[in-house]
Amino acid sequence: MQSVFSQLILDVRNVDASVGFYRDSLGLDVFKTDEFEGHRLAYMTSDGFELLLLEQPNRDQMPPALRGGGVVMNFRVSNLPRLAETLKKERIDVLRDLDDPSHGDRTLLIADPDGYSILLSEPVAGFN
Repeated sequence: MQSVFSQLILDVRNVDASVGFYRDSLGLDVFKTDEFEGHRLAYMTSDGFELLLLEQPNRDQMPPALRGGGVVMNFRVSNLPRLAETLKKERIDVLRDLDDPSHGDRTLLIADPDGYSILLSEPVAGFN
């Protein structure tokens, strides 16, 4: 059997807060929102990547300690040093400060509103 990764689904506490984060801070587009039996959904995309944010009714929400569980999402960005400053001003939770090596990737590890880890990365000029 061949598998194809279709989308990442994140269980979130508040879909509006999460949409704001992924849209405003990371530049993803919302292409659909929906509600189904007390579940609120937001479908987002960026360059062929699809992210589904799922807010379950309070009775069905996972405890925060079970969210993430070691999952780290990596987003390629441009001008990471400038973005890092912007995110700090917006009081985004920085888990690991900007790492700006002489080669490879510069990186910044942040958390979304639900504590999911997000690694922002950008190739250092002259290296791929």
